[in-house]
Amino acid sequence: MEIRKIAVFGAGVMGAGIAQDAAAHGLDVVLVDRTEEGLAHARKSIETSLNLELQRWGITSSEKKILLSRIKFTLDVKDVGAVDVVIEAIPDDLAAKQDLFAQLEAQLEQVCPGGVIYVSNTAILPITDIGLKMQNKDRLVGMHFLAPVTTIKLVEMVRSVHTSQVTVDRAKELARRLGKTPVDVLENPGYITARLVVPLINEAIVLYQEGTASKEDIDTAMRLGFGFNKGPFALADQIGLDVVLGWSEHLFREFGETRYRPQSLVRNLVRRGELGVKSGRGFYNYETHVESVEEKI
Repeated sequence: MEIRKIAVFGAGVMGAGIAQDAAAHGLDVVLVDRTEEGLAHARKSIETSLNLELQRWGITSSEKKILLSRIKFTLDVKDVGAVDVVIEAIPDDLAAKQDLFAQLEAQLEQVCPGGVIYVSNTAILPITDIGLKMQNKDRLVGMHFLAPVTTIKLVEMVRSVHTSQVTVDRAKELARRLGKTPVDVLENPGYITARLVVPLINEAIVLYQEGTASKEDIDTAMRLGFGFNKGPFALADQIGLDVVLGWSEHLFREFGETRYRPQSLVRNLVRRGELGVKSGRGFYNYETHVESVEEKI
């Protein structure tokens, strides 16, 4: 059965990106959040992204209107109706994710014929643990999208000990519908991307603090020397420094290895609300020097 309509819970950076990408690929989307402020921010974020596409001649104004018409912004779970896939995109808090899926299962099972597929967009948490309170654990799967969702073509596909092959196949169908390449990952902390990128960012910070090189030169070295799309500092800003900090803390707890230890520089930036691209400032300033920063990184 073709996937036609999805619901996304959580209208933050990832939720808004997933909603926009799904709508751009012809799916109807219901984007649900707990607050009007969250929904308004998501709508503004999506419209800003589409306006940039307009400026680049990537889409027409008519295409923008059609895309926005496919997304319904709501606070009420009852507005979801019958959907094929539910994607949870809230922060990586295990208890919150467990409660949300238990709630969604109780409310949606009666209105979603054929059995809805439940997806958790998590970079670090075990899918088995997330589904602990669910009845239909076989229909829960992890799909770790990376930001910006609309341009990065990777999805990490993570099954729990209960996830059925039918669920995995349906989730991969969705990934391919969105133009993504799914990669299968065992249910280990950090999966592939977080597990590898945290030590990279940490070591880049050590080099910078030692005075070995500037942030700009470290990023340039990794871009030109190894073909990275972005250097580690620009990449951290893109991911979100609060997210990087959360990944570091989780991996350090899990493994106890110094390569994952949260860096005090990241912690201090997060305390100041300097989270990277999404806040306008992180390792780089995106508020007043966007063009010069992009040239350097």
